[in-house]
Amino acid sequence: MLCPCGSTLLFNTCCQLFITQKQQANTPEQLMRSRFSAYAIKDGQYVFDTYGAAQRIKQSVSEIQLWADECQWLALVIHESGANTVEFSAYYVVDNTLCELREKSNFALEENKWRYIDGEITVHNEIANIKRNELCPCNRYPTAWSAKKGKKFKHCCAK
Repeated sequence: MLCPCGSTLLFNTCCQLFITQKQQANTPEQLMRSRFSAYAIKDGQYVFDTYGAAQRIKQSVSEIQLWADECQWLALVIHESGANTVEFSAYYVVDNTLCELREKSNFALEENKWRYIDGEITVHNEIANIKRNELCPCNRYPTAWSAKKGKKFKHCCAK
């Protein structure tokens, strides 16, 4: 399967290497992509582990896991990537509603590993309610990894 992060690489040669800790992210963007992929495959522990030390105190694996499980993560679009920041949009479906979360995230090196520190959410919109017989929204995004082209929502991501 293609990597959920939207790269053109296979998951096992892209973000899976970071999630399974076979490699460390070399840039904030790689870490951001792997965190999105972890949400998409519902690995809350990895998301928790990639927070900065001070931020982990404020988080819980169970809350992260609940958020990952509640949503069908469709696509990640990177708008800008800097030395310590990444601005992105994450598209997801929750309760038959297509949403966009746009954030400018801050990262820092801790013990020679990139960690997510915090972010400023600039957009968090409900884009559309999806009816069961409509074309699945995963077809709308070039980075969608779970798309079964032309399938209705009820036969695709609503399952």
